[in-house]
Amino acid sequence: MSTRIATVFGATGLQGSSVVRALIKDGTFKPRAVTRDANSDTARALADLGCEVVGADLGDKEGVKKAVTGAECVFLVTIPRGDVPEFVQGTNVFDASKEAGVRFVVFSTLPNVTEISNGKYTTAVHGDDKAKAQKYLEASGLANASIGTGAFFENVLGPFLGGSFDKTGDGYTLQVVVPPSTTSVHTWISRDMGPAVVALFTQYTSRAAEINGQTFVLGSARVSFTEFAAELSKGLGKPVKAESAGPSGFLPVDEMFASLPDWYPEVTVPDPRLAKLGVKTGTIEEFARTTLKSFLATKP
Repeated sequence: MSTRIATVFGATGLQGSSVVRALIKDGTFKPRAVTRDANSDTARALADLGCEVVGADLGDKEGVKKAVTGAECVFLVTIPRGDVPEFVQGTNVFDASKEAGVRFVVFSTLPNVTEISNGKYTTAVHGDDKAKAQKYLEASGLANASIGTGAFFENVLGPFLGGSFDKTGDGYTLQVVVPPSTTSVHTWISRDMGPAVVALFTQYTSRAAEINGQTFVLGSARVSFTEFAAELSKGLGKPVKAESAGPSGFLPVDEMFASLPDWYPEVTVPDPRLAKLGVKTGTIEEFARTTLKSFLATKP
């Protein structure tokens, strides 16, 4: 087993677990899975896969320091929580990583919605805080790369603030809080985050000029929700129609979705820079044919 350690924060979530699985499959690094509760069932499942599992809270600087000590690489995704702002979560990890001698950090980020909307949308702090944390990382002196994500495919797998996926007489409706014509980057996060991070971890020295300080966009397509629904329909073999459900009533989510057309305008999706590093993203149709179809088969 490799003696090179990669610390993965949020290891039991969609993003972190994707990274852990990809690290295990690749074998270059031994994953150190970090979660708030190291005794949870999901954490124990990671331990059964051969991961080192440690408990640490992103608001606890000493716990974070222990989690990154001895690691060569670190992956971080911050999470919205009222007691510890995402910016603070990020700076705690970045400061500890620099002090511990971590050589490379990958950060899961979002656009600063206040900035890209020219002040029109100001409540999507989960995006703003991540963007501010990213700037802090880039100024830290640590070798780094960030991965920007779009609307998750996985949103259709259950109730979510951005809309719903509902059964009809002969198919399904995809209800979203924005007009169906709204264009977005769409990301299969549980499939593609892991391979993208592993590609960066394994090539950050050999291809430093292509990687260091870059913000890569992880997405399968930049399409409208109407087009997204059409691709789901192909995979399911049943009609899927996108409809507007109207605002969710939770302003940060409504403003985040309203700003989606302005995310990463300068980047082609799929990102050709990730493709050059060997990352091939999954398609919407593939997601529907495999993950979504299996999920729906378990529902009444």
